[in-house]
Amino acid sequence: MGNWWLFIKSKTFAVNAVLALLFFIILGISAQTVLKWITGFGEVVKVPDLTGMSFEDALEKLEDQGLEGVMLDSSVYRRELRPQEVFEQYPVAGSVVKEGREVMLSINRFNAELVMLPAVAERTLARAELDLRSRGLNVAEIQYVPDMTDGLVLEVEYNGRILAAGSRVRKGANLTLRVGMRGGNLTQAVPDLIGLSYGEAKALLQLSGLGIELTEGDSLLGAVQSQSPSSSNGAPALPAQAKVRVWVK
Repeated sequence: MGNWWLFIKSKTFAVNAVLALLFFIILGISAQTVLKWITGFGEVVKVPDLTGMSFEDALEKLEDQGLEGVMLDSSVYRRELRPQEVFEQYPVAGSVVKEGREVMLSINRFNAELVMLPAVAERTLARAELDLRSRGLNVAEIQYVPDMTDGLVLEVEYNGRILAAGSRVRKGANLTLRVGMRGGNLTQAVPDLIGLSYGEAKALLQLSGLGIELTEGDSLLGAVQSQSPSSSNGAPALPAQAKVRVWVK
């Protein structure tokens, strides 16, 4: 025990202890240096959420955080988004990346692509709607007019002008279809159904001598968001017992 205590107090032990301490310090610094070199000198940042921002604002925000924005896709058009609005990014928000990393952005294009109007004249309403939806076109309103071709599409209107088959219109355009209806004069006014529940709309249409057709939504939930034909403000617009289409959300 005495020899051990004498060794601890000796100059040799002190020198060895200092050398060992220096060794571990140098080893720790070397490991940290290597780790920093591997990970890009330890400069990492968190990717911000860019969805909903304009492309230019997203680029500016990335630059402020030491990142670089790159446009990945601008071919998609979504009607509900603003032109050049970011709707998707990679890496996703919250990812930890090295400074200088490229963040790829998908943005909404300025305008929807042009599509060719299919031939829908003299086709049934159901077939016409199917053909139009396949081209990304919407049927916003259906107007029934007296005609011997009962239930067939007579013409297509967009922004006040009649379109012929082959006309080029923007994808997502809201079209009006005029459909022939045989069986009487236009005697019934179409009431305003917007905001009513499905049950309330159905009852009001029955009082008006008309029927109802649920095009989209749940008849037990929500309220009428759209109707076709739209309100005629008291003017005769449909034959008796004709149906009004409603969209419930």
